[in-house]
Amino acid sequence: MSKRRSSHGFYLPDFSVISRIVLAIGGSYGIAVLTDLLFLALPIDDISAIYWGQITSVVVCALMIILVFSLRRLWLAWAVVASLSSILGLICYATI
Repeated sequence: MSKRRSSHGFYLPDFSVISRIVLAIGGSYGIAVLTDLLFLALPIDDISAIYWGQITSVVVCALMIILVFSLRRLWLAWAVVASLSSILGLICYATI
C-alpha cells in the first residue's frame, strides 16, 4: 500500500480513515442521544433520569468511539452502529 502525499508533503488519509472518523463522531453522538432519551422512559423522577442519562451518554459515546476504531472491518463498524441505533431508536419510539 503506497502512501499518497499532497502537494504540501502531508499524507492523505485513506477513505476508510475518513469514514471511521465520520462514523465515530456522528454515530457515537447519535447513540449517546438515544441512550439519553431512553432514560426518560424509566419510571424515575425526571431530574434523576436526565442526570443519569447524561452520565451514561458520555460513557456510551466514549465506548462507541473506541469500538469504531477497534473493529478491523469498516463494514462491521457501520453495521454495529446502525444496528445499535436502530434498536435504541425503536425502544425509544415504543416507550416515549
